[in-house]
Amino acid sequence: MSVHSHAAAHYDGAAPVPDPARATVSDQTGTPEYPRHVVTAVLVSHDGARWLPDALAGLLGQERPVQCAVAADTGSADESAQVVTDALGADRVLHLARRTGFGQAVEEAVHSAPVLTPDDLPYLKRPSSWDPVTRTWRDETYDLPELPYGEPVQWLWLLHDDCAPEPDALAQLLRVVENEYELGRDDVAVVGPKLRGWYDRRQLLEVGVSIANSGRRWTGLDRREQDQGQHDHVRPVLSVSTAGMLIRRDIFEELGGFDRRLPLMRDDVDLCWRALSAGHRVLVAPEAVVRHAEAASRERRTVDCVGRTAASPHKVDKAGAVYTLLVNTRTAALPWVLLRLVLGTLLRTVAYLVGKVPGQAVDEIRGLMGVLLRPERIIAGRGRRGKPQIDKGELRALLPPPGATIRVTVEQVAGNLVGGSDAEASSAGRHGGAIESGPGGDDADFLEIEQFARLKRIARKPGPVLFLLLLFVSLAACRGLLGGGALAGGALLPAPAGSSELWSRYLDSWHPVGAGGTPSAPPYLAMVAMLASLLLGSTGLAVTVLLVGSVPLAGFTAYFASRPLVPSRLLRAWGAVAYAFLPAITGALAGGRIGTAVLAVLLPLIARAGVAAAGLAKAPGARGSWRATWAYALLLTVTTAFTPIVWPIALLLGLGVLVVRRDDIVAHGLRFLAQLGTPLLVLAPWSLSLLPFGFFHEAGLEYGSSAASALDLLGAGPGGPGTMHGLMLIGIVLAALAALLRSERQFAIWTAWAVALVALVFAVLSNGSTWAGPATLVYGLALLAAAVIGADGARARVAEQSFGWRQPVAALIAFASAAGPLLVAAGWMIGGADGPVERRDPVQVPAFVAEESGTRDQARTLVLDSDSPAHVGYMLVRGSGARMGDAELAAVNGGNKQLDKVVANLVAGSGADQAGQLGGFAVRYVLVHKGAPRDVSRVLDATPGLTRLSQQDGSALWRVNQEVSRAAIMPAAGSGTAQPVAAGPVEIHTTIPSGAEGRVLRLADSADAGWTATLDGRPLTRTTVDDWAQGFQLPASGGKLDVTFEDPFGHTAWLWAQGALAVVLVVLALPGRRRDVDDDLPEEELVPAQAVAGEGRRARRLRAQAEAEADEAGQGEAGQEGVGQEEFGRQEFAAEPGTVPPPAADEEPAAVPHQQSYDEWDTTAYAGAATEYGAYGDGQYEGDGQYQGAQPQQYPAGGYDQAYQPDPYQGGQYDQYGYGGQPPAAPYGQTYQQGYEEPYDPAQHHPHGNGNERPDGSQQ
Repeated sequence: MSVHSHAAAHYDGAAPVPDPARATVSDQTGTPEYPRHVVTAVLVSHDGARWLPDALAGLLGQERPVQCAVAADTGSADESAQVVTDALGADRVLHLARRTGFGQAVEEAVHSAPVLTPDDLPYLKRPSSWDPVTRTWRDETYDLPELPYGEPVQWLWLLHDDCAPEPDALAQLLRVVENEYELGRDDVAVVGPKLRGWYDRRQLLEVGVSIANSGRRWTGLDRREQDQGQHDHVRPVLSVSTAGMLIRRDIFEELGGFDRRLPLMRDDVDLCWRALSAGHRVLVAPEAVVRHAEAASRERRTVDCVGRTAASPHKVDKAGAVYTLLVNTRTAALPWVLLRLVLGTLLRTVAYLVGKVPGQAVDEIRGLMGVLLRPERIIAGRGRRGKPQIDKGELRALLPPPGATIRVTVEQVAGNLVGGSDAEASSAGRHGGAIESGPGGDDADFLEIEQFARLKRIARKPGPVLFLLLLFVSLAACRGLLGGGALAGGALLPAPAGSSELWSRYLDSWHPVGAGGTPSAPPYLAMVAMLASLLLGSTGLAVTVLLVGSVPLAGFTAYFASRPLVPSRLLRAWGAVAYAFLPAITGALAGGRIGTAVLAVLLPLIARAGVAAAGLAKAPGARGSWRATWAYALLLTVTTAFTPIVWPIALLLGLGVLVVRRDDIVAHGLRFLAQLGTPLLVLAPWSLSLLPFGFFHEAGLEYGSSAASALDLLGAGPGGPGTMHGLMLIGIVLAALAALLRSERQFAIWTAWAVALVALVFAVLSNGSTWAGPATLVYGLALLAAAVIGADGARARVAEQSFGWRQPVAALIAFASAAGPLLVAAGWMIGGADGPVERRDPVQVPAFVAEESGTRDQARTLVLDSDSPAHVGYMLVRGSGARMGDAELAAVNGGNKQLDKVVANLVAGSGADQAGQLGGFAVRYVLVHKGAPRDVSRVLDATPGLTRLSQQDGSALWRVNQEVSRAAIMPAAGSGTAQPVAAGPVEIHTTIPSGAEGRVLRLADSADAGWTATLDGRPLTRTTVDDWAQGFQLPASGGKLDVTFEDPFGHTAWLWAQGALAVVLVVLALPGRRRDVDDDLPEEELVPAQAVAGEGRRARRLRAQAEAEADEAGQGEAGQEGVGQEEFGRQEFAAEPGTVPPPAADEEPAAVPHQQSYDEWDTTAYAGAATEYGAYGDGQYEGDGQYQGAQPQQYPAGGYDQAYQPDPYQGGQYDQYGYGGQPPAAPYGQTYQQGYEEPYDPAQHHPHGNGNERPDGSQQ
């Protein structure tokens, strides 16, 4: 059967696909456009009944029809075979096995399709000279050749059952070919169309395609990029999709068709690559448009052509990419490509595991190994292809530029972290939520003025602006803390020079602090080291960010976390500013309390995650999600490492949640155990040392205790340097109390007050013994939460009441609440961050002392800090002084009783041999800090064996007269003096001479089973010297001495386990990749939107002018009855680019999908868009989400359980061709009755999570 004479037609959407004209060849007298090109259409169907009507209508409705159409159905389980048979005829449809691949089906169909010759197509021949009408001979045909259009060129037009070509698609493809032929370039072998989305007809899917060295399918398009003609130029490409591919039949047969090793995906890239290698060209014709549903890659149907069971599209695509690269890449580049494939696969596998899609991680490995483990197939494939005839430079231009895939990946990750880009893009398009009807009130006035466009953008996203303002204030206040040197003072010890030293302090089992020991290092060292590693190894920069950046970061996280709390950005900004300047935060910065600074940044996120984890934001009886539970546990673990007091606070609050949720005690009990048990497990064994009363301490030195009054604590003031009086923030307390009078949202307000009271109790308990800053920080945040909830809508509630005492009281509370934080901020910025923390030289001892401590003797310094002779504080310092973490290590180690006794005798002047005792601890210098009484200096001056060296800045230095060293060979009792041995900070590697029997190697370090020593490889026997020092028995012979400390196996194993637990916890807390979202889905059910006109002065003036003009023109005319408020709103406020414009008077109004009202959001305060823990995932940035509309709207519920509209683009609301014009003919519009498994949710993530459609990060 030939269908070339079938005219371009369009069918009513309600009618079935009609049978084509059964004309015989002899009946075909019309000459098609571009007649020399004979086109055979090949359609392959596989479970595609839902798309086939449009596909067949596009094929049979071509303005330039094909000369022959054949189809192959591969064992469809639906009505696909019958639909194709009804359209093309039974003699033109092949029925193949279900496991037949696309390429094999095309080959079978091509073999069955005859090659049409001029004998079959009479219009190709010279017309007859005989005129049957006049019964005369015509002379004009005598000189024509036998084939006036030239030798016919046979083409194959490949079509999927889920692609629908536009009516002029084939004509545009042939036009490109004909233009090339006219220019003498007849090497065009393949031409492909521009692919658009099936439903979103403006979304670009492909305009030619390539492949990266990592295997990624590269289209060069942005995700959801709309077609605006930006790619409409004919150009050579590496490949085009088989959906609409036009390929010369002779070249297709010359290449041997598709590679049987590629049954479905990447077969197009391989075929076109082979055509290029054979010296032909591949072009893309963007004027030819084909809509493509990408049913296989989007998992809208199963893949049955690979293996005996249904295969994962991700695995099939991965295997196809690996095979295509390995068989087509030039030999010289093959090792590099193979390395990229392996490394890229490993990285993507890790990313999929982190994204909680282990199935795709397994597919990555299976796809790669399935090809690499069959090297004979790769060798055979490369042998069949032979040597390429194209220059490598020409091919290089068709591949992605170097680094392009990395750049796109980084941009996608950055976009996801910043948030809002996708959501905003979608909200402006077809699937993105509400279409705003326009601004209202005074906003409508200035939004029309161009110079206010920037202010409009700032008003929509005040979060970054708020952060910059707080950063400016913080930098101004901390101007004295910026510059050279290290931050130190108060509770803060100088950080080591690099992150590697900080990592060593945490990972090593032996800590050379004091007399040495094996205490558990505080876990916050690892977290600071991790941040420093991200900052190029700079620990100083990491500490500066945590301290100086604590104020702006705390304000930013508070603004972000309060998003589900109230819709008002003004209230959220006030709450964020008030929180950022709580006395505990400014006091932490001034006092060098890095633990409280970290807690200030993370506490708002903990609150948001905790509410979601407890299910408090959901309906009664609902459970919190496990992801929110793990996120809460992760944040609680980090903050516990810095400020352990948050753990007992969380414990009491968790018990309270169990009481409230006692009806479902088992489920909530499991979540409670996960939340509170995780920090103890991950931070063990350090966390166990906190029991029972160590939770009140925080990271850093013990720097005095707070002396806050009751009024200070009531006003969230912990006391100490850098804090304001509690009365400054009393307005916040009054606002929180006033919130109790609100009749709505009582549960949220009382919950906040319960948290505040629990935190206040802990603040009272810690006041006087330690600093109450962490507890008052929790207390202040809870008060702010209650105040913000109470202030939401307070103006309207007060205005509804008759004037009385409520209005003045409300005004006073509002003034006090707003003025307090502003006064604190102004005073702090003007006065500066005044406190003990400062920038200074990290060397805490004189320079020459620090220099000597690094020599072979490893001499130490005893630093005394005394308030009276009866109470002495001391520190045994190695090197240039104490560093971050040493205070905790010394406290956990418990000190050395012998050293305590030596120091006591030294200060008391007991007359013993203090110099000899100090030498036993390798002490060469004694430093007395400024402020010590003169009695201490007088006693040291009178101590035998000590010599005063200098006095500077109030500090005095003494030297021990005898020779001291960390390691020494002690002779047998009474036989001589000690002989120093060269040593390092921990290990010893030196050569010792021979000596008498009975010698002992003595180390000025605490004895421990981890010490090992060998002499010429022979192990030495351990012994204990002076009841505390580590010693080894030496033989009389000398040799090579090696002393090391071996980390216990349990310590090493636990570090690995701890790291694994941390990684698992992070993975569990991170949002998973969503696989149930598609960029190209049916239209949502739409409801009319109400236009809102401006009410400002300019709006009223323009509206009056418009009404006057309408009156003059005659209000009786149709469509001219005055420009009212709705019409004015449509005229004055044009839609932004990318949004649906307002309808005309005779059109349906613009439409928006269903969206919750603000009242509904109040009932699910913390639910967020993702209904988990306040939507920590995508789309939760403050600029894209629940409260972006200018006016709150409520829409009737709608779903996708109804049939699709006959044509969702026909209402004048959407130009399906994207150029403002009308399509050449009415589109095919058969009504669909099928639906998809799940309704579309615009808030969900993309199924592959990386902003692309294919599993490998690209489109098909």
